[in-house]
Amino acid sequence: MGYKQVFLSSTALIRSLGEANAHMIWATALYLEEPDPQALASEGLTDGSGDHKIDFIYLDRDAKRVVFAQGYYAQNTAKNSAPANKACDLNTAAAWLLSGDIELIPEPLGPIIAECRAALADGDVESIELLYVHNLPESVNVNRELQTAASHMRKALGEGNPVRVLSRELGSSTIDHLFATQESHIEVKVEVTCPSKAFFTESGPKWEASVLSVPGTWLHALFNQHGDALFSANYRGFLGITKRRRINTGIRQSAEAKPSDFWVFNNGITLLTLGKRETKDGKTVLTGLSVINGAQTTGSIGSVDIARYDMKDLRVLCRIIKCTDPDTISEIVKYNNTQNEITTWDQYSNDAEQNRIFGEFAQLGLSYSRKRGFRSGPDVIGIEDVAQPLLAFHGKFGSEQESVRPPGFIGFPEFWAGGLTRFLGPWK
Repeated sequence: MGYKQVFLSSTALIRSLGEANAHMIWATALYLEEPDPQALASEGLTDGSGDHKIDFIYLDRDAKRVVFAQGYYAQNTAKNSAPANKACDLNTAAAWLLSGDIELIPEPLGPIIAECRAALADGDVESIELLYVHNLPESVNVNRELQTAASHMRKALGEGNPVRVLSRELGSSTIDHLFATQESHIEVKVEVTCPSKAFFTESGPKWEASVLSVPGTWLHALFNQHGDALFSANYRGFLGITKRRRINTGIRQSAEAKPSDFWVFNNGITLLTLGKRETKDGKTVLTGLSVINGAQTTGSIGSVDIARYDMKDLRVLCRIIKCTDPDTISEIVKYNNTQNEITTWDQYSNDAEQNRIFGEFAQLGLSYSRKRGFRSGPDVIGIEDVAQPLLAFHGKFGSEQESVRPPGFIGFPEFWAGGLTRFLGPWK
């Protein structure tokens, strides 16, 4: 069943928004992987009088992006393409988003634009996406107008601005592809040959998994060939190499500086495939492919300039899972992307200072656990119990504005340097 039949069965959404807006919201929700189109409409639909050519606008704080869209819905789908002038309207929309007078923008659009501008000013937006959503075939003319709109917005943001500007035409074939992809979670459906063999294999009722050691050059080629489609089944795509993505920068630097040690520096990646077979010459052929864990590793390796850095010795631990059952795939993706986050204090749990603090607590007759998950009883104090309240009580530690410190203020460095016993004295 194609997407159009499924969309037309969404009678409540169509009755609420009208067929044209319902189509735009339904397709945009599919693109954004938002499970509730009605909730998405209540948050971002602005089509109406005074919308300044912005039919939909959405600030996605988790993905650090602003998405705004122009929609078109043809009752006669025999047409060859959507009107290109609707794509041109995104130029007007972009201008109002960045610099239009907020006082002249009516609700609900005005407050949303103000929120987006504040997020941009605070550095909380890494990309802006311009969408033209319609129910006709994609065309070269529309794509050209979208590229022009994106180019104008980049210039309006200013030279050197790190925010990426992307434009996409979501026509009937693209929406159909998104819908089909949603069913299997895998967008790269071609056969892919991995130049490595499996070292060992495990299996379950509805899955089979193999462990391999794959060349970094193979991952580099995959990423540069397929881009974001490589992460279609992942909760997150590649987040890029920026000053705020220090972990990704570190991964790439490891790949560049110590490729022969990368295998032991990195936790490896997990791939999901619909089919897997071994060849006589020791290679593994995959039918369909998605990176479900390790998107940052894959993207960071893919970002290495192989003209400058030799990656022939770089290898990555790789687990490949073959599964075709939709429910099992959903669970595999879920549990491969909901592991505990490593916090800053986890990284310093064995630090010399932490050992000293452990001793000071012991002098007070208190037990101090330096690692999460290692408490032996309810009376044991954890590192997160100490650090977070201290920071909340004292504000920004390390501040050079000594004049604004309250009387008796104990700074973070002074606290760790020897004030622990004094600070905890009243607690005893």
